[in-house]
Amino acid sequence: MQNTAPNALHDSKYRFDPPKCDEDTRVEVIEELMGWIQDRESPQRLLCMTGAAGSGKSALQQTVAEECSGLDILASTFFFSSTDPTRNTVSAVIPTIAYQLGSNNPALREAISATITKDPLIFEKSLKTQMKKLIVSPIEDFSRDVSKPELAILPYAILIDGLDECTDEQRQAELLATIDDCLLQNGALPFRVFISSRPEWAIRSALEDTGHLHQRAYHIQLSDQYDASGDIRRALWRKLRDIGRRSCDPRARSLSWPSNEDIETLVANASGQFIYAATVIKFVSERRSSPVDRLRTVLTWTPKDRAQPFAALDLLYTSIVSAAKEAYEAAHPDRDFLLLFSEITGLEDNAHRGLISDLRSLVTIDLVLFPELGDPEGFREVLFVYHKSFPDFLDTESRSKSFFIPETRAVELVIVTCIRALDIDRDDRMSSPLIRDIVYRLLLKGFSKRQSEFGRIPHLLSLGSNFEKIKRWEKVDKLIEEGYGGKRNPPLVDQVAIEGWLALLSHVLLELENHGQDFQRVIQALHDKWQQFYDEIWSTQQNNLGDGSADS
Repeated sequence: MQNTAPNALHDSKYRFDPPKCDEDTRVEVIEELMGWIQDRESPQRLLCMTGAAGSGKSALQQTVAEECSGLDILASTFFFSSTDPTRNTVSAVIPTIAYQLGSNNPALREAISATITKDPLIFEKSLKTQMKKLIVSPIEDFSRDVSKPELAILPYAILIDGLDECTDEQRQAELLATIDDCLLQNGALPFRVFISSRPEWAIRSALEDTGHLHQRAYHIQLSDQYDASGDIRRALWRKLRDIGRRSCDPRARSLSWPSNEDIETLVANASGQFIYAATVIKFVSERRSSPVDRLRTVLTWTPKDRAQPFAALDLLYTSIVSAAKEAYEAAHPDRDFLLLFSEITGLEDNAHRGLISDLRSLVTIDLVLFPELGDPEGFREVLFVYHKSFPDFLDTESRSKSFFIPETRAVELVIVTCIRALDIDRDDRMSSPLIRDIVYRLLLKGFSKRQSEFGRIPHLLSLGSNFEKIKRWEKVDKLIEEGYGGKRNPPLVDQVAIEGWLALLSHVLLELENHGQDFQRVIQALHDKWQQFYDEIWSTQQNNLGDGSADS
């Protein structure tokens, strides 16, 4: 017993009032999960459910565990927790599963006990050895001694929640490999295994196209395949109304509280993640205060407020970002993880994948069409956040604390990265996605409105000898020409970009006395060329609009 983790059981007293799905919520997901578990003819005997942090994976596991228990098909459960030392490593997983299997069947209990008596050091051996001796061999012996009907009624659902909360990624991968080798590849065993996890390295790499579980596992991507907004709306209505009925504040007992607008704001802020809704409910339910006032605090909160309605959410984000920062900077000791993440466009091609490797439970990457970027196919990889509240956390110093990055530092990184890339880029590589992305999105579209932050751009572009700075400005001009110069009916976004480029050139023209005549002539020529282009296109359009209005 000393090698097991009682806290990891689904009905452990140490997990009193564990999260589980509210009535009438997550119905479709639960039906899919239970349908898979009960379909014993399905060739895939492993189900992996991945999802963003706070998306409700543990609540689903708890709900499924209770349903399986009610059907007498639950073989074992193991709920990892990073904050509980008895269940944040894999060392107790197999002994705990074996204990539960023995509890369900006297013959298995006797076989497992005999193995431990024969080899008292079994718990010090590899996961694979433990699995074979404590689970596989006893089940194989049992199946030879009983009839098929008797074997069929043996509980067979093994549930493992929160694999990502195991502290060692290599051990996570070892557990997945052990389950594959010992349980999935042995057709004589009755088990169906359900594992849930954030999409971190161990399970993500095992499930990807080249991973060893890609063909063997049925994969549910919870955050991508199911929109939980309707369930979150129902849960918020039910729980807030229940809080209101129990409140001493007559405003809370009113049928008009909470308002439809309040609920819809909360649903939008939740971004499909249950943890936001749970955090709000926990904060509002504080008995010493009015739920009406506390809900208003949530809806109108600013960094100046002393209340901390998102403390639980901030703790989750802090934990994930801290682990990702530590892992990234251990591999790249010369880089600042938080600074790079705050302006991810400042990285070389594909480096962003390494940067967010341990943040996949908060962010994802998708291909988005950007025709104006000049790519052959117009697609670029763009970072998306699962939680609307995550950028709010990073941008609020009182919440993110030591993880907060001032925007001026982030902007300076982007500018310096762009200048460095321009200086090393050869003429035949002017299509570099890094330079094009920075120039189009930041130098152009941001400069005219954010000169206080981007004011160093003209200065940095104009450093060095006449040859160096002229070459640099001509490279940028070539990018503008490639992206915008050939269009005779450009969209409004192009107008904004050209206005930004003209603002940048005008800024330099005001400081020409500090530069040589050759440089002055180049900048003046560039400004005149683009001013003429701008006047020909948009002045003509404005005149045509004016004529049309007059005619009408």
